[in-house]
Order: sequence, then structure tokens, then C-alpha cells
Amino acid sequence: MHDLSRTIVLIPCYEPDEKLFRLLKELYETNFLKIVLVNDGSGESFSPIFKQCEESFGCTLISYQTNRGKGFALKTGFRYIIDKIQDFDCIVTADSDGQHTPEDIRRVAAESLANPEFLILGTRDYKNKNVPLRSKFGNSLTRIVFKFISGISINDTQTGLRGFSKKVVKNFIKTAGDRYDYEMRVLMQTKQKNIPIKQVKIETVYIDDNSSSHFNPFKDSIRIYSVFGAHIATFLFSSLFATLIDWLLFSVLIYFVFQMKMPENSGFSEIISSIPLFISFITARAVSSFINFIINRKIVFKNKKKAVLSAAKYYLLVIVIAVLTYLLLSLFIAAGIPSVIAQPLATVILFFASYYFQRAFVF
Repeated sequence: MHDLSRTIVLIPCYEPDEKLFRLLKELYETNFLKIVLVNDGSGESFSPIFKQCEESFGCTLISYQTNRGKGFALKTGFRYIIDKIQDFDCIVTADSDGQHTPEDIRRVAAESLANPEFLILGTRDYKNKNVPLRSKFGNSLTRIVFKFISGISINDTQTGLRGFSKKVVKNFIKTAGDRYDYEMRVLMQTKQKNIPIKQVKIETVYIDDNSSSHFNPFKDSIRIYSVFGAHIATFLFSSLFATLIDWLLFSVLIYFVFQMKMPENSGFSEIISSIPLFISFITARAVSSFINFIINRKIVFKNKKKAVLSAAKYYLLVIVIAVLTYLLLSLFIAAGIPSVIAQPLATVILFFASYYFQRAFVF
């Protein structure tokens, strides 16, 4: 058995109802005696509920006037626990709407105490018939996109039941995002910070079709997907910048240095074996790929592994992509497409393949 006295349960609250009191009562009866509530600007009308929770269960209450969002509430709680309480081994975050049972909170706490290097996620079974269709669809889509972006397979990307050891939680105090997007940013940063994830199956609870949730399907979904969009946009900028360098060097070499003009009706074999075309392509790709590697390593993927190892894998991928691009380039020119158009076209076609393998294999 793990010592629950070293575990703090952190619950962000916005306009809670009787389900919060019921959860606290069950936690108290399960020997969770250190509970921190963050009143995320619920308003004066909810003060009696919070006062009752304080008096009945000895909860620590943090309050502020304006609703700032779940992410802000979580970070406020984390900072308070680290700075003021200090004496703890792990923090378990749980929702105030009754979706997380005391038994599941205990199991997540136990995993966090046993695996302090890991971020622990309590994951629901979205195949359960009790899951609302919108939640099932939303999680499935987010799970697929998250795996493509990060390479990490998670069954429940939207879970609020998470276990943070003292060592792990310090990595996410300054993570951006004040609303529901914060929890997605935490997941995205685990790979950058080399923090492994361990998943714990929990009970799938949806009370009254999850009607008490303050999740706004439109606004909050945009915030969550903007996390993915920002990451892809950064990679896109890096790729476009490198592609521009690639294209400019290629054009200068092909037209001004070699002054290459392919005879009309040139065949594929004649084009692909052209020495000026090959030298122009390889020189431009060598320079642009070096620039792309630096930007992707430092900014896009924020990779902290040894540069030599990453560079070796990156240039192996560059060779493969370059061969495929050169084949496409030759095919396009043979089809009558001008070389200055064919070259960036071939590069764009292989954009998503390049991202996928850089994320999965290189960084």
C-alpha cells in the first residue's frame, strides 16, 4: 500500500454543484486528507459551497474573483502546493463534476508514487456505450491528430485525472495556456522534456450526459486544435523557408551558373542523368537541409538529444527524401513542366512524409 498522506488531490472548480461535496466526502472517507480546491472565479453565490467544503473536510481553498480557465487554475494550484505545502510526493488532478471516482484517484496516485519519472493518465474507455457521441467523436479525432503530431499513442487525450510526481510537475508550471488547451500542451511537452507517459484504465463516468461540464465544444475545441496548428505552422514555416533557399540556389545554379537548357522532347533517362541538373539539385538541397535541421531541432521539435545522433538520422532521411524528390523532379520535367516549377512542386508533395519521419525517426 502507498502512503496517501504524501499525495495531494488538486481540484479546479468553476461553479460547482453538490457533486463536488459528494466527491470530497468520498475522498475523505478513503483517507485522502490533503485536498486543494481552486475556486476559478465562480462568484459570490458559490461561496457557501466552498465554505462548507473547507469546514467539513479541511480542504485548502484558493480563490480569485475572475474566471481564468482550467489551465490557469491548475497552474495556480501547482505553484501553491510547491511553494506553500512543499511536503508531498505527488499531486493528482481531478475534475469537480464527479467523473472521477475515489478508487480511480487512488489508483492514479499509487502509479505516480511507484513511477515518479512518469506522467500518469487515468484513461477512459471510449468504446463504452455510456459515452456521449460527441465525446466519443471528439476524443477519436483528437487522439488521431495527436498521434500524428507527437508520435505518442494515448487512449484519452482529454482526461483531467492525472498524476504528477514532485519531479514531473515542476516541468509544467510555466507551460502556456490558461484554459482547456493547457492540458493538451502538457501532453505535447512530455516528448520535448523526455517525460514518459503511463496510462491507467479508469471507470467511464458520464453523469446526465455530462451536462455539468463547462467545456465549450466550439471555443475550447479551437483552443485545443490551435496547439496542433501552431506546431504544424512552425514546421511549415521552417519547411517553406528551407524550400525557398533550396529553390533560389537551384534556380541560380541551373540558369546562371550552368545555363542549362534541356533539348525539346528530352526523355526521362536523359533528364535524370543530366550532370548540371544533379549538381544544382544536390548543392541546393545540402544547404537548405542544414538550415532546416537547425530550425527543426531547436524550434519545431525542441529536441535535446545529442546533435550528432539527430544529424546522422536526419541526413539519412534527407538522402531518402532527396532521391524521391529528384525522381519526381525528373518526371515533371519530362512531362513538360519547367524546372523552376517542378522542383518546389516535388518538394511540397513530400512535405507530410518529411514531417512524419522527422517526428518519428529523427527528433
